[in-house]
Amino acid sequence: MLATFPLQLTFPFVVDLIPRFSISKRSFFNADGASAEVARKREAALEALQERWRVKYKQCLVFGSDLKNLISDVRFTSGRCFPPFNNVVNEYLDPSMALARTEGPTVVDIDGNSSLDVSGSYGVNVCGYEAYKRFITAGWAAAKDKGLYLGSLDETTLANIKMIQQISGLPEVSFHMSGTEAVMAAVRCARFNQRKPLVVSFGGAYHGWWDGMQPTAGNERTPEDVLCLKDMNALSLAVIRARGSEIAAVLVNPLQCFHLNSSPPSDLVLQSNNRKVGPTPGYREWLHKLRKTCTDAGVLLIFDEVYTGFRVAPRGAQQAYGVQADLVVYGKTLGGGLPVGVLCGGKEAMTRSDPKKAARVAYVIGIAGHVGGTFAGHPAVMGSMNAFLTWHSRPETPAEYDEMHRRIDAFVGEANGAFKKRGYPLELSSWFSVWSMMFTTPGRYHWMLQYYMRDAGVALSWVGTGRCLFSLDWTDENYAELLRRMLVACEQMQAGGWWEAPRVNVKKAVSLEFAAAIGKSLVGLA
Repeated sequence: MLATFPLQLTFPFVVDLIPRFSISKRSFFNADGASAEVARKREAALEALQERWRVKYKQCLVFGSDLKNLISDVRFTSGRCFPPFNNVVNEYLDPSMALARTEGPTVVDIDGNSSLDVSGSYGVNVCGYEAYKRFITAGWAAAKDKGLYLGSLDETTLANIKMIQQISGLPEVSFHMSGTEAVMAAVRCARFNQRKPLVVSFGGAYHGWWDGMQPTAGNERTPEDVLCLKDMNALSLAVIRARGSEIAAVLVNPLQCFHLNSSPPSDLVLQSNNRKVGPTPGYREWLHKLRKTCTDAGVLLIFDEVYTGFRVAPRGAQQAYGVQADLVVYGKTLGGGLPVGVLCGGKEAMTRSDPKKAARVAYVIGIAGHVGGTFAGHPAVMGSMNAFLTWHSRPETPAEYDEMHRRIDAFVGEANGAFKKRGYPLELSSWFSVWSMMFTTPGRYHWMLQYYMRDAGVALSWVGTGRCLFSLDWTDENYAELLRRMLVACEQMQAGGWWEAPRVNVKKAVSLEFAAAIGKSLVGLA
């Protein structure tokens, strides 16, 4: 019990207990006990921001409004600030963006606004958007004469497999249509070939939208065949050793090094200044201990490198931490800009049929036209993947990663110095090309910064994500311009009164709001 990630046990009860609620418009501007003068300043600042957006994002706002009636995802992501503030914020601001084109590290919307992109297209953009245009063009040129013929492999696919073998350090490969599908294949192969029911995951780790490996937020199912343990915890290793006869595999997302035992940094859970992110000391040693424990217990170690593969190093987290996994999952950027999922492993872990039992098979075949997905191994995807892998295999690629990391370290250092000099309660932390913002003082309105960043010309995945990305094409000039725009956003935060020191205990105020909402719900008033 001590090794179990607590949210996995409590979340099914918590989601039914907490009602959806919002503070009133009257309370919105002084939720931290601010004076009437500060509250008026905030209201005026929000109205001014709303008016600027009406002009600046005129077509985007119409486009976003139309999409909200058609796509549930847009409704979900367009209002993801801290829950009690949602309703009022949605009256004023809509962060929807309709893309017209990309130009280097910038994105241009249909209103003609150019923004520096730090969303990274959910982790896909490692090389830079111009590179993916080239990969996709090359992929189409290689595949156009093959048309839609599926169910067969070609020389391009074989060339891709050979390059992926060098990256993964594993001999076998199967292709899928997304990272989530590849994770599903990895888990099914592990259970099938190990003949064991359980899979271990770690607290806060994301392994795609499949409810079989998503034990907390967003999952109505509580998987009984998944053990969600604590990362970097000796008791977790003890559980794996003790239950090795039941555990087929341990599934690791190395991105957890950046926010150990917690979900990605998000304003959805921001209560005060409790956003703590950054490289976790000792994580490399932990992975090596985990590798040895799995080997000794006869348990497969699976690395989910859908996000970290090619982002943290040319060979992903396996290279960065010096650990060889038994199964490795890739996705996102590996498709060269097109959808893909890839599973790599040894022959014993990847086998789809039982050599002793004719009817015992695992239908996770990752070949075009077979059970693993109609479009797995599509010629166009294989073509763009080949272009990406050819770029990746260049001798100068490792040096480009090193240069990117040097520039990011310099940017973070300069930015933190600038924030401190100006008295802004903001600090950046980075892990390879992943970075985030932390707040150094308590406050109820830190989430507003990302709206002001959008206004200053910084494109985020969606407001509130808290995790940002750089790509290899960023220049020193791009980093300098990003800092300038972030300082503009910070200045607006300060001028609008959003960073005034709270006059009440923030955590206590939030707790009382939730308690009141729960109480009203229980007596039928909500």
